[in-house]
Amino acid sequence: MQHIFLADDMNTPRDEIDELFERLQPIKPPPSLIQRILTSVSRLPRPTPPSEPWDEENILDNLVIRKDKLPPS
Repeated sequence: MQHIFLADDMNTPRDEIDELFERLQPIKPPPSLIQRILTSVSRLPRPTPPSEPWDEENILDNLVIRKDKLPPS
């Protein structure tokens, strides 16, 4: 059985919820559902590459509103 741990799962004691979730049997979706999902995802528009190269300076610069024309305070 595969377990998924969140960051704080390692430091918290086990409780009834943990025991209940461990009793659940994993389910496998029917192949038709998997195919429907894959078909739907394939119809989604593809992401377009950014017009400018992505680097840390461009990303941060787009988040900052610059007011370079103001007199110094």
